[in-house]
Amino acid sequence: MKVLVLCVNREKFPDPVFPIGASYIAHSVKKAGFEVSIFDACFSSDVEEELKQKLVKYKPDVIGFSIRNVDNISFPIAENYLPYYKDLISVCKKNSTAKIVLGGSGFSIFPELYMEELKADYGVRGEGEHSFVKLLKDIQNNNEPTKKIINSVSIENINLIPDRIGFDVEQYFKFSGCLNIQTKRGCSFSCNYCTYPLLEGTSYRFRTKENVVDEIEYWYNEKGINYFFFVDNVFNFPENFAKSICEEIIRRKLKINWTGFFIPKVDDQEFLDVCIESGLTSIDFGTDAFSTNTLLGYDKSFTVDDIFKACDICNKKNIKFNHSLIFGGPNETIQTLNETIDNINQTNPTSVIGFIGVRLYSGTPLANKIKDIDIGITPVFYISPDVKDVIIDILKEKIMDKPNWIVTGLEKGTNTKLFNRMRNKGIKGPLWEMFTNFSKN
Repeated sequence: MKVLVLCVNREKFPDPVFPIGASYIAHSVKKAGFEVSIFDACFSSDVEEELKQKLVKYKPDVIGFSIRNVDNISFPIAENYLPYYKDLISVCKKNSTAKIVLGGSGFSIFPELYMEELKADYGVRGEGEHSFVKLLKDIQNNNEPTKKIINSVSIENINLIPDRIGFDVEQYFKFSGCLNIQTKRGCSFSCNYCTYPLLEGTSYRFRTKENVVDEIEYWYNEKGINYFFFVDNVFNFPENFAKSICEEIIRRKLKINWTGFFIPKVDDQEFLDVCIESGLTSIDFGTDAFSTNTLLGYDKSFTVDDIFKACDICNKKNIKFNHSLIFGGPNETIQTLNETIDNINQTNPTSVIGFIGVRLYSGTPLANKIKDIDIGITPVFYISPDVKDVIIDILKEKIMDKPNWIVTGLEKGTNTKLFNRMRNKGIKGPLWEMFTNFSKN
């Protein structure tokens, strides 16, 4: 049986993201003995025509339609990707008789709604490495399930190296500046807006340090890829596990660079020293807010003092760092908004990436508290009533003259042509690292 894994994401801001989830699926499908082909829309110049040609030529029996993003989470200029997905589903149905199976993190957040809108044959909610393969076997054996949405069970052994064959890895490395690596799944934190606990569970499942670094070493030796992004929702927790990864990189004498998402709570300077020795060049802090009341409103596990301490250590060790922020969350007031901006400036960050409002997703604690809003595929954002009418004006006044700030909703710092020129010159790593050239003068 022939399976086409269809990766539909075309979002390239701030960088194109390699479809690591789909590559895990492709690996599992191939390992189960099925024939697999990939169609990745990210770099396509004419998606619908190229997809049509692929369908006609390959003649798949099953199409795995991977939905990563629901929208671009950019209030007040949010773009819903559903119309685009409908167009691709139409191309699939017009040019193939294959069964269409929806999956991916975006689908898993709104499975019933996507099934209703896209009229697919099946959908796999959650991790699909086992469930999708079982569905393929059932289809092959004419034993198709009556339930249209299959709920996956979390995979305990995640020592899998994703099969990236069929994907243009070099193109992703060129235009994203790094290759993404996942070391674990799950999240034990309780940020009330976040979907990670829903998608991956609240208990951690770890790859072995050897398995992780085997993957890094393969791409380093085979393709010369020397910059990696640890895409765990929080890389530096548990700290001992993260440290073991770094020590294994050092033991193998791999001359690589890397970055990752960190919680802004760094108590052990020795841990950061090991990170630096293994190739750490920058840290992306999931700060979200820099005011006590707003941090409490997000149910954050760290404090204002923790953030200041983490940034102070980074500055002393010359580690570049970015603050990722969400303005307007629970408990946000004009005072807390100004406090966040003022505190951020005190830390002297390399860059700041901000979002306006909290995108609401069904099943999250924050969404469960809000009863008067219809939450679905169409983007809906929570903004504290205390700042709802003034937040955009305040942000424009306070941050528009800051060259190292990016706020997508205000279209500030979103010059994609500039970013492409920088990538074409061979610049690797997060492009916000470059802001250090002019933000600290």
